[in-house]
Amino acid sequence: MKKRIAAAAISAAVLFGALSGQALAADHSGFTDIAGTSSRAQIEALQELGIVKGVSSSEFHPEENLTGAQGIELIVRTMQLSLAAIDFKRAPTAEGFFTHVKNDAWYADSFVIAHYNGLDLPADIDPNKPLTREQFAHYLVQALEKTGQYPLIKMYINIQDEKDITVDYQGTIQRALLYKIVALDADGNFHPQQIVTRAEAAAILFAAHEFVETHKDNGGEAGAPEEPAASAPATALE
Repeated sequence: MKKRIAAAAISAAVLFGALSGQALAADHSGFTDIAGTSSRAQIEALQELGIVKGVSSSEFHPEENLTGAQGIELIVRTMQLSLAAIDFKRAPTAEGFFTHVKNDAWYADSFVIAHYNGLDLPADIDPNKPLTREQFAHYLVQALEKTGQYPLIKMYINIQDEKDITVDYQGTIQRALLYKIVALDADGNFHPQQIVTRAEAAAILFAAHEFVETHKDNGGEAGAPEEPAASAPATALE
């Protein structure tokens, strides 16, 4: 665990920031605009680990939408995905896989890494478009499952608004609920088409980071929740 946290702490890339596409210097004094968000503790913890940084030295902009560029960069870096185990005769380029991702974009490498690690990003994904809750959970679960094998008791969680979930995402969302990195609201809804804010993404990311760390220390074994995740409160729903 210490080695993984140390690796995360020295990450030099901006995951949530770089609205202009540029990395910004780390700020250890804390953000001045997160006092009113329910994700404040998670944001501060991830900042301490070097996983998230702000859009300026003092602002995080928690209520802003999370773009595809920010989200994929965030997922790849936090789950420490890489191309280290892949032997290439020629270095891959983002433009070789994605219509709207330029090779010189600040997030281009993360999109290539995501592609080769099995995240099923559409070829025409728009990196500037905000991610929905179902998209972020889907991609994050795919990345999380690249970090180890986490056996779970087969359990179906009833989701009241399941009809609104994209069919291809239903399996990963069920697993996200079992992993407890996301949760339903008090009425049993997931709100799959809701846009993810930066604050909510931080809360979900922190839960995923803690899940991987905990089960790595336990030898990679993951147990199913004692109760269906549908009974749990929503994770940082704004």
